[in-house]
Amino acid sequence: MTTKTASKKSSSGKATTMAELMKKHGDLIKPLQKGENVKGKVVKLTPQEILLDIGYKSYALVIEYDKQKLDSLLSLLKVGDEVTASVISPESEEGFPVLSLRRMLDERVYGNLEKLYEGQKNFNVTVIDTTRGGYFVTTDDGIKGFLPNSQTISENLSKGSTAEVQMIEFDRKQKRVIFSEKATKYETNSETLRKLVKPKDRVKVKVSSVTPYGIYVEFKAGKDVLIEGFIHISEVSSERVEGLVDKFHTGDSLEASVLEVDATNNRVNLSLKVIAAGEFEDVKKNYPLEKNIKGKVEKATNRGIGVILSDAKGFIQSTKIPTGTTFEEGEEIEAEVIGYDDRGKKILLSPILKKKFIGYR
Repeated sequence: MTTKTASKKSSSGKATTMAELMKKHGDLIKPLQKGENVKGKVVKLTPQEILLDIGYKSYALVIEYDKQKLDSLLSLLKVGDEVTASVISPESEEGFPVLSLRRMLDERVYGNLEKLYEGQKNFNVTVIDTTRGGYFVTTDDGIKGFLPNSQTISENLSKGSTAEVQMIEFDRKQKRVIFSEKATKYETNSETLRKLVKPKDRVKVKVSSVTPYGIYVEFKAGKDVLIEGFIHISEVSSERVEGLVDKFHTGDSLEASVLEVDATNNRVNLSLKVIAAGEFEDVKKNYPLEKNIKGKVEKATNRGIGVILSDAKGFIQSTKIPTGTTFEEGEEIEAEVIGYDDRGKKILLSPILKKKFIGYR
């Protein structure tokens, strides 16, 4: 920048020299200090040059090397605006002060973000980098934040992709901003979720996606509030579960029991095995101990024989089968109820043999 550009002009339009200014206003000009805040008026605003009139011997030059922040300044300001800037250098080699509007920009932008956060408004962000845990994104105003994988809906986000999000965490002091795509679709406020659902509530859910480690579902509560739920693989069944993605599919309807509100992931943790356990308690009432029942042999293994009952599954342990006795698949048998396998949800049986064997008394 030339001295002519930075120097103020007289009312006649001719440049006033530094010496004349100093002679006329020297006793009124207070020396600038690095880091102090000064007020000024925007007198020039272009991509190449931003000048402020701060009542000094020359116009001050605003330096901003970050193109995104420079673009934000150009979009937020106009000639004539009153602003507050920070002094980077009281006087450059050319004789004019060098200032920064970054603090002012942050105040304006973070102030706007705070309103968006409190109002739970939707807006767009752009992916600027990816990690294993999620995506680093930026707002149109140049504020950077993080979009975790657990809070995405879109598939195959990459650098340059845009996503509609809400803020679910905002710490202005630490400049920490966490975004969520899911918040645009689901209720994510943990306090609100706790009011809508309680532990042990039974809810009808629809599968939204299936992963090797669990099932993502959604369900409605309150006045048609949509909530995201998650069923961990350990809550699918009391028995060992393998091939979860083959057993459940997007769109499946299930009944699940509420375990807790997961405030970390802004969703509700659910269980299928709790529902199954409750149902088995009702089944057990139909099969009291020592009751004689009839069933059909389903499958024989080294451990024993599976039996199909009218509304349950039974099991005869191999230790309860006399040596030399065999059962055919589909064969109808009689058995006595001797116990329950709560984990496997099966009625434990002992066969009632119709034939007498040698040594039988």
